[in-house]
Amino acid sequence: MKTVYFVRHGESTANAGFPTYQGEASKLSEKGIEQAHFIAKRCKKLHVDVLIASTATRAKQTADYIASEISRDVEVNELFTERKLPSELVGRSRSDPDAQAMEEAWLQSFFQEDVRVGSGENFSLLKARVMSALDYLRDRPEEHILVVTHGFFLHMTAALVMLGEAVSAEEFGKVAPAMWMDNTGLTRIDHRDEVLRRIDRKRHRGWVLRVWNDHAHLG
Repeated sequence: MKTVYFVRHGESTANAGFPTYQGEASKLSEKGIEQAHFIAKRCKKLHVDVLIASTATRAKQTADYIASEISRDVEVNELFTERKLPSELVGRSRSDPDAQAMEEAWLQSFFQEDVRVGSGENFSLLKARVMSALDYLRDRPEEHILVVTHGFFLHMTAALVMLGEAVSAEEFGKVAPAMWMDNTGLTRIDHRDEVLRRIDRKRHRGWVLRVWNDHAHLG
């Protein structure tokens, strides 16, 4: 059996209301640094063979705090980065009405099939990338993997595990609003090769969701 732990990064300056759109350059806020210390100490209690972080600064910073506690190097992999904001927004003021309209259209494209706003990732593009990421994790030789990643990414991961690769934007839109994700929330999925009998008496093999957004370490 393979176990994958996902940690959402600590609070970023973007989460805290930085006045311009930052994209991957957004760093941890002071609160985010404190959260990263808490999750790092918690991760010390986990069995971790390899530590992976997305290419975003806030994720790499969070992973560095974890690495210092669990004595693992950090591998950086772009498969696990956040859903990509339109590059046309980066550096623009959040108070700009045109920028706000583009951001809102981009957010809504997460729940629509084949609608794309600027260069940003939509539902279909993120779904394809997360599917590739799950295949990558399944095929790695390590049995216990910890990945520092992001909210949109984790929502798509949970949807794919629960609803399958055929999940549509409409189906996703029905479940995603109920799947709140906190900064440094801990999620766990397992990949099982053996056939399991589900509660509906059907048989299942593959990824199963074991833990979602556990943030007990934040008190």
